[in-house]
Amino acid sequence: MKIIVLTINQYKEKDAIVTAVAENQLITFLARGIYNPKSKNSILNNPLTIVDIELVEGNFKYPILNSSKQLFTPLKVEMDSKYLGSLLLMNEMMMHLFPDEEKHRMFPFLEEGIIALRKTNDWLMTLLIFMSHAIRIGGFELEVNQCINCGKKKNIVAFSFVDGGFVCEDCYYEGMERVFTKEQMVLVRKIFNSRDYSLVSTQYSHGDAQRLFNKFLEFIQEAFGYRFKNIRLLVD
Repeated sequence: MKIIVLTINQYKEKDAIVTAVAENQLITFLARGIYNPKSKNSILNNPLTIVDIELVEGNFKYPILNSSKQLFTPLKVEMDSKYLGSLLLMNEMMMHLFPDEEKHRMFPFLEEGIIALRKTNDWLMTLLIFMSHAIRIGGFELEVNQCINCGKKKNIVAFSFVDGGFVCEDCYYEGMERVFTKEQMVLVRKIFNSRDYSLVSTQYSHGDAQRLFNKFLEFIQEAFGYRFKNIRLLVD
């Protein structure tokens, strides 16, 4: 079973209770020897590590880890603050934005995001795409291809989180906040239409992307009712 480790909670001296997301479920199990550097199970002692595991039933409350094989680790020799902050934020989003029974729906986007982040170090675009998936999976379908009110695809002049997406010139009303510039709205459309991480490492305005990142953060915190604790490393 392929899993992505989310949390590790110590149980006895060298054992731990591990919570991980799999392709079809959230799973919790006992991993013996995880705090022993010589143990083959020590590879699970890092959140967001992708591992192939085999579990067995026992007399314990949870299944017990029988074998494990590391498939991918987000850890590398040099990790700057943006890289580390990105890992922390992705893990925090997984743990707190979705009910346990819904977390597995983010599995493919989390797996691809972890790999894209390490391979490219493009933390900003990786997080923007990951956040767009979180918003969608969380039930907020923002319209980025036409006016949310009338369906027109031309003369788009604004993007409104409150209204749910793009707004055309005819539907724009006085007092509506123009959250993004025209260039930023083009980037928003590309991000929300992306179903993979192909935009990572492409050319884009860092300033525009940072603006989107800050606004995405605000929207997610408001919409999901959760305040992020691991963002100080990322917000300029």
